[in-house]
Amino acid sequence: MQIKRRINGKTGKYPVYTKEQAHDKKLDYIYWRQAEVGDWGLTDDGYVAECYDRKNYTDKNGKVKTFVKLTCGVGWDSGFSKINFLENHQYGVYSKTNPKRTWDAEESGKKRAKETITAYAQMLFENGQINYDILGKIYRPDQEIPTATVRRFLKQKVAKRMVEKKIKELLTDKAINKEFALDNIIRALQMAEQKGDVNNFLKANDYIMDLLEMKPSKKMITDTIQVDMTKQIADTIAKEEKKLTLQRKSEENEAIE
Repeated sequence: MQIKRRINGKTGKYPVYTKEQAHDKKLDYIYWRQAEVGDWGLTDDGYVAECYDRKNYTDKNGKVKTFVKLTCGVGWDSGFSKINFLENHQYGVYSKTNPKRTWDAEESGKKRAKETITAYAQMLFENGQINYDILGKIYRPDQEIPTATVRRFLKQKVAKRMVEKKIKELLTDKAINKEFALDNIIRALQMAEQKGDVNNFLKANDYIMDLLEMKPSKKMITDTIQVDMTKQIADTIAKEEKKLTLQRKSEENEAIE
């Protein structure tokens, strides 16, 4: 069969064979861990595809790891890594070691994303001015327009969650938390009371009620209105029925006379 995917910026169709088909085509294949660029590699579930990239990377502990890329899947040359073509094909993902993992989960764990979010949060704290040129160079300097790429990333839900988390961390480092905010509101309440400023007094009190969750929810208000309206309608109907009953009795008495 052939699979359609993007490799090195170009979309194309790439053949994937079963072992029987590879034998028929007289292809010499080896287990994917040993495959070099141009070799045919055998996946763990018995399929054969071409190796188009093989690179060594050094981790933070100084250990060298090899990453192998077949057209039908990728994997680290380690004891736990596997390439299973059928699983990759099921999700339509051939460029990740775990095709079931979402883009959000994948991206949020990468060093480039964490460093970008840290820089973004610090810019917000310093002067509120965001330099997307700097952020683009941190996030994806390999892209044609890094600033456009980082802007797209920061609009994603995963980025917004990461920014929120990082800001909370920075606030905590500066001893700014819920208790700090509540103390400020209480001080504002006391100042408003001393000055006789009713509007600001009520605003500060409103904030405290929000924090203490003292306000009824919208659902409670809606339900109360609905109950009141239902009762009002029922009372109105009862009154009208009473009027009709009295009217009938009056008409009957007049007829008897």
